[in-house]
Amino acid sequence: AINEDTSFAYLVGGSNGCNGGLHIVDISDALNPTQVGCFGDDGYTHDAHCVLYHGPDTAYVGREICFCSNEDTVTIVDVTDKTNPALVSRTSYEEKGYTHQGWLSTDHGYFVFGDETDELGRGHNTRTLLFDVSDLQNPTNFQEYFASTL
Repeated sequence: AINEDTSFAYLVGGSNGCNGGLHIVDISDALNPTQVGCFGDDGYTHDAHCVLYHGPDTAYVGREICFCSNEDTVTIVDVTDKTNPALVSRTSYEEKGYTHQGWLSTDHGYFVFGDETDELGRGHNTRTLLFDVSDLQNPTNFQEYFASTL
């Protein structure tokens, strides 16, 4: 994941170091990228969407926040201090399989994500989940959309 507003890349999906979590890389000099930190407190991160937050939770406006798909949770991390990123929240959901990827709404109030394996053996079609993240410390499962296919 790359945050073009801050010139930082957040490498995910790996197993080398940082407990499989976010590797924070300064890419302001593209010819000389530099790892400046990592966040592995919630284990393996499969995907992330990192933004300069301007959403409804005023406590975090102006901070750089990563919304992470972490296998069985949506994990929100404040990465403003690259050398000391901080867990904001870690939220699970019913009938989880494998939290795969997600995207933050333009108003930063919702996180839309997919679960790669939630339909397997659970008796329902594929689904897209929508979390209300207007309170970053307490996201809630707002809505689910079920597709017409398995």
